[in-house]
Amino acid sequence: MAQLLFFSVDDVHGAIPLADTSRVIRMVMPAEKPGALPWEAGTINLHGKEITVISMRSLLGLAASQPRLTDMLIIASSGRGDVALWVDTTSGVQDIPLFSDSADTLGPIQPEIPGVWQTSEGLQVIYDLTQLIATGGKTLYRPGYPRSLEIPEIVSDASGGYSYDSIGVDTAQAASLLRERAKKIARPEEGSQESAVTEVLRFRLAYREYAIDMQHIREVVLTGKITPVPGTPDYISGICMVRGEIISLVDLRVLLSIPEKGLTDLNRVIVLSDNKFSFGILADHITGIGMVELDRISPEYTDAIPVKSNYVRGVAEGSLIVLDTVAMFADPKMIIEDT
Repeated sequence: MAQLLFFSVDDVHGAIPLADTSRVIRMVMPAEKPGALPWEAGTINLHGKEITVISMRSLLGLAASQPRLTDMLIIASSGRGDVALWVDTTSGVQDIPLFSDSADTLGPIQPEIPGVWQTSEGLQVIYDLTQLIATGGKTLYRPGYPRSLEIPEIVSDASGGYSYDSIGVDTAQAASLLRERAKKIARPEEGSQESAVTEVLRFRLAYREYAIDMQHIREVVLTGKITPVPGTPDYISGICMVRGEIISLVDLRVLLSIPEKGLTDLNRVIVLSDNKFSFGILADHITGIGMVELDRISPEYTDAIPVKSNYVRGVAEGSLIVLDTVAMFADPKMIIEDT
């Protein structure tokens, strides 16, 4: 068996041995690298260590893209030291039979793609990262992965960059936030103090605005088919499929006892993950991404919160309800098994 970390880049699904990785971090703005190779997107300063960012889009022969807030960096080991693999998303770790364990698992060998095996299901497995980077990759054979409402729409803007339509931030705002992230990870890891601000995703539900810490947000998707599950708590609307994974959907209106007033769209699912399990929160609209000062979050009950709840961290800016995702992940009732 091989323990693999799974990732996606556009419609290509890939994996890399977990033993070859050290951590996964949110995307930051890379600094320019003089004399960079075509697949090198620049460098990042990770706690004082300069690391080259490798564009998996380039290695996989996909169209170039500007860094997005929801992209991820996989810190991995290569023959030249650590590198940061720039991918769209990561989707957890799984044990699967590979190579000598099961000859039937692998599809035809592609000798023109050094360092990569392709399984019969079309999964691109990087077994030799050093070799792949050294050769610059090739255009991979990509079976047709149908796009659906479960995959976020990526739209081009007038400047030629890209933005997540469902998150609703423009290119300039996204670049500013990515630069702020880069400054944070450049700080020394030992002895560093917690930042006085936290980056949050803001969304609207039933005429109230909420905020969730960005570190727990995996992606935002359009609401697809919701399947009710009998016997589940009232605050679980059902389950849905997101990139082949079954997740439970939480209705905050019920969880927080919010009085229902007027129509609500519930046309977005905010997928949260702590690398152990995932669940989704239903929302009407995504209103943006911003910073919230930690010392400005009031834990006191106000009219902005209908009832006291362990899932609410407090209120900021007078009416912004800041959710406590740590408390949510600590509650096993948030995940519903499809049995």
